[in-house]
Amino acid sequence: MRSLWREILLETLLGYISWSLCHGLPPMIYYFPLQTLELTGFEGFSIAFLSPIFLTIPSFWKWVNKKWTLSLLRIITVGSIASFQAPNAKLRLVVLALGTSSSLTVHAVTWWTGSGLQRYLRICGFVLGQILLLVLRIWYTSLNPIWSYQMSNRVILTLSTIATLDRIYTDGDCSKPVGKKPGEAARGSASRPSWLLAGAAFGSLLFLSHWVFGEVSLVSRWAVSGHPHPGPDPNPFGGAILLGLASGLMLSACSWFPGTSLMWWVTGAASAAGLLYLPTWAAALSGCVLALFTASMWPQVLAQLISSGSSPGKTMTTAMIFYLLEIFFCAWCTAFKFVPGGVYARERSDVLLACLGVCHVEKTNERTVMLIIGLNMLFGPKKSLDFLLQTKNILWLLVGVGLLGLGLRHKSYEKKLGQGAPTTEVSVAIWPFRFGYDNEGWSSLERSAQLLNQTGADFLTILESDASKPFIGNNDLTMWLGEKLGFYTDFGPSTRDHTWGIMVLSRYPIVKSEHHLLPSPEGEIAPAITLTVSISDKLLDFVVTHFGNHEDDLDRKLQAIAVSKLLKSSSNQVIFLGYITSAPGSRDYVQLIEHGDVKDIDSTDQDRWCEYIMYRGLIRLGYARISHAGLSDSEIQMAKFRIPDDPTDYRDNQKVITDHREVPEKIHFNPRFGSYKEGHNYENSHHFHMSTPKYFL
Repeated sequence: MRSLWREILLETLLGYISWSLCHGLPPMIYYFPLQTLELTGFEGFSIAFLSPIFLTIPSFWKWVNKKWTLSLLRIITVGSIASFQAPNAKLRLVVLALGTSSSLTVHAVTWWTGSGLQRYLRICGFVLGQILLLVLRIWYTSLNPIWSYQMSNRVILTLSTIATLDRIYTDGDCSKPVGKKPGEAARGSASRPSWLLAGAAFGSLLFLSHWVFGEVSLVSRWAVSGHPHPGPDPNPFGGAILLGLASGLMLSACSWFPGTSLMWWVTGAASAAGLLYLPTWAAALSGCVLALFTASMWPQVLAQLISSGSSPGKTMTTAMIFYLLEIFFCAWCTAFKFVPGGVYARERSDVLLACLGVCHVEKTNERTVMLIIGLNMLFGPKKSLDFLLQTKNILWLLVGVGLLGLGLRHKSYEKKLGQGAPTTEVSVAIWPFRFGYDNEGWSSLERSAQLLNQTGADFLTILESDASKPFIGNNDLTMWLGEKLGFYTDFGPSTRDHTWGIMVLSRYPIVKSEHHLLPSPEGEIAPAITLTVSISDKLLDFVVTHFGNHEDDLDRKLQAIAVSKLLKSSSNQVIFLGYITSAPGSRDYVQLIEHGDVKDIDSTDQDRWCEYIMYRGLIRLGYARISHAGLSDSEIQMAKFRIPDDPTDYRDNQKVITDHREVPEKIHFNPRFGSYKEGHNYENSHHFHMSTPKYFL
C-alpha cells in the first residue's frame, strides 16, 4: 500500500466531491418551482438519490462491480462538476443529477467491496470530505467554491479528475473476492446490524449533517435575535461548530466514550431541543453540543452500515429514501403554501412522527432524525471505526486551516466597519433578492454586491434572503454581503421560524432591533424587523417587512394592521421599506398610511404592486426605481432623505423635478443607471425606469 497520507488526501478530495453533489442537486431542483411558485415536474430529478435501488438486481450488481463499469461511473461523477459550465439550468440539472446518481452507486460498490483498509480509507475520506467542504466554505465566506466561481470550479474539476484517474488505476476488479471479512473495517461484536435500521440511521444522519451543519454559520442563524443581544456572530462563532464536529469524531474513537449509551442519546436529543427552542447563546451552545453528538455518530453509523450484510443496494436505497423524505419535509415546512398537502406539513407530521404529537414539521423533522439515530444507537450492534494517526492529523490540519480563515476574515471585516461619513442625508433601498440566484439559475452574489455598491445606499433591506436551508444551498448571504460591502448586518427572524428571511445591511451602526412574526393564519409566515440606526449621532427608526401572498386576503389585512402599529409606536422619524402585495390606494396601503401615520415617498406612482417606501419626520429628496436585468425577478427601489434637526418643526419638499441638472449634485442618484426613463426597462442592463428618478425640492 502506498503512503497512507496520500491515500487519505485523495479519498478526502473525492469525499468532498460527493458532499458537494449532494448539496448541489437540491437547490438546482428548487430553482424551477421558485420561478413559478408551484411544482413543475423537475422535482422528479430527486429520483437520482435513489439510484442504489438498481443494485438490488443481481445482474446489475455484478455489472457495476466490473472494473470498467466502476471506472465509467467514477468518470461520470467527477465529470458532473462541469455542470457548472453548462449553458442553461436544465442541462445543468440533468448532468448534476447524473453525477449524484453515479456517486451514490460508486459508494455502494466501493464501501462494500475491497480489502478492509481500502474500505476504511474510502469511508474516512467521505467523513473528512465534509470537513473539507466546511473549511472551503469558510475561506469562500459561506459559499461552496465548486458551485460559485468559474475558476475554482475548473481547479477542483482538474484536481478531482487526477484523483479519480488514480483511483481507477489502483482499483482492482471489485467482482473478485478479496478474502477479507466484510466487517474488517469495523471493531466490535460479530453480530450483524439490521440493514433497514442501519440504512435509516445513515440517511437521517446525512440529512442532519446537511441541514444543520452544512455550513458552520448556520447554527448562529438558528439562534439569532435582535440587537443589542443578537446572539453569537457567525464569524468567529462558526469556529466553535467546526471544533465541535472535529472533537466529536475524535471522541468516537475513545474507549471510555459512552457513544452508544442511552445517556449520550438523551444529551444529543436535549441539545437538538435546545437549538430549536432556547434563545440566542443558549441555543448556540446547544448547537455546539449537537455538533459534538452528530460527528460522534458518523464512525458508528458508517461501521454499522457497511457491516449490515451483503445487500448494499437495499441498505443505501433505504438511506436515501429517509434522506429524501426528510429534506422534502424540510422544504414543505417553509413552502407549504405552494405544494400539495402543505397545510398539513405546516401544522403537524402525520407521516413521519404521528405518535409524538402535532407540531411544526421543521421542528418535528429534527425529532424524527434524533429518534431514528437513537434507535440505531440503542439496538444496533456496538461497532465503530478506528481512526489512524494519519486520519487524525489530516482532520486537525483541516480544522487549523478553517480557524485561520475565520480569523483572517474577521479581522478584515472589522477594519471595514464604521466607514460611514458624518451626514444628515440618508439613502435607502429595498430589493427582493431571490436567495442569491438569478433568473437563469446561477449564483448572483458577486453581481448583486456590485449592483448594491453602485446604488450608494446607506441602508438596504434585502428580502427573500434566508438561503441557509438545505434545499436552497446552506448559504449565509447576510454574512457574505456584509463582509463584502463592509456593512453592519441584521438577519431575521431566525431560520428555525421558517420564513423566507429578511436581511438588513447598514453603513451605520444598528443600535437596537426586534424581529417579528406577523399574523399569518392562512398563508406563508410573514416576517418583519424594527430597527434603530445611529446616523451621525442621530437615531433613525426603520420598519422592514415582507407580507404574505395576494391570495391570502385575511393574512394581508392582519399583517397591515400589525405593521401599522409598529410604525405608530416608532419614533417621530421612521422609514418603512416593505413588500406588501397590494396596489396603491388599496385597503392595506391605506391602513399603513393612515394608521401608521406615514407618507408615501411618491403617492403619484400608481404602477406599483409589491415594493413601497414610506416615511415620517424626514424631508424627501429623491426616489428611483432600477430595473432588475434578470438578476432577480424584482426591481430595486431607492429613496433619499434629509434628517431635520427638529422632527416637529420642518417643511417637507413638495416640488417634483425629473431633470437632475436642477438639483444639487450631492443628492443625485448614480448616473451609472442612466437618466430619467418612462415605462419599463426591458434591456438586459440595470437602468432607471418607471418615470424615475424623481427629485423633490
